[in-house]
Amino acid sequence: MYRTALTSSARAFRVPATHTRSIHSSPVAAKTVTEKVSEVADAVNKKVGKGLASAIETGEKATQTTKETVDSLKQKAEGATESAKKTAQETTEQARQKASQATAGARDAKDDMKNHLPK
Repeated sequence: MYRTALTSSARAFRVPATHTRSIHSSPVAAKTVTEKVSEVADAVNKKVGKGLASAIETGEKATQTTKETVDSLKQKAEGATESAKKTAQETTEQARQKASQATAGARDAKDDMKNHLPK
């Protein structure tokens, strides 16, 4: 019936009957269910792989950023520690100088008292 319809439509366009072909599917063009499942599984595998690779790269970048931040904080802490040590040393030295001045002043005052008191 299908062939008859093609033949009659071919006559309507004045195509000779020798130029009509029957339509059929080729087994090479048809894919089996196994092949389709295999292709879908392969596509899913590639997408998952790309997603995991992206996640790993993001994790590596975050790790590097964290490491740089920790190193920076460590350097700042070491600088602050050194600054605090320096300030403490300067303060200690100033306190020693003032204590020496106070001691000297006390000696001078004692000597003045001895000199001004009757013997």
